[in-house]
Amino acid sequence: MTLLRRITLVPAIAAIALLAAPTSALASCVAPLPLDAAFSSADIVFVGTVTGTSNRDTWANVAVEEIWKGPDQARSIVIQGGPAGNAATSVDREFKVGAKYLFFPYVSEGALHDNNCTPTMPWTDDLLKLRPVDAHAPFGAVEGEAGSPFGGLLAPLAVAVLVAAVLLLVGLAARSRQAG
Repeated sequence: MTLLRRITLVPAIAAIALLAAPTSALASCVAPLPLDAAFSSADIVFVGTVTGTSNRDTWANVAVEEIWKGPDQARSIVIQGGPAGNAATSVDREFKVGAKYLFFPYVSEGALHDNNCTPTMPWTDDLLKLRPVDAHAPFGAVEGEAGSPFGGLLAPLAVAVLVAAVLLLVGLAARSRQAG
């Protein structure tokens, strides 16, 4: 085969390969926004640690630690970083068990999704500068006494019960003095 014929075959083979490739393999992300702009434009942002993975490490069980933006989340959620089953895309995100992330997921078909095109990133202490003043623990998070279903309400509830008990005892004591 002559050199000229080889040179003309290369573009033809490349064109056939591109046409035969699945469209997801050709997908690419737009240039990332600066972090503060990404935060401003995101609907959901939270901090969490991956406690387990499945689906080729693209689905993560996440212990949510703090909600920074968007709707409240449960303490434990699943983030889908790729399609189910044996399917794969060029933007699948793989998660590491034990790693803490600042998540920027999106909702699709009732589930939280993520991929390599979102600003989700491994946690560093530098990210604390983005922490909003209204950041809060996730729904059902236990604050205060371990195992309490009341979270941060346990201390005020205990004080209210104690005050009510003292008032009841004072009232009963005053009543018994009047009767006696």
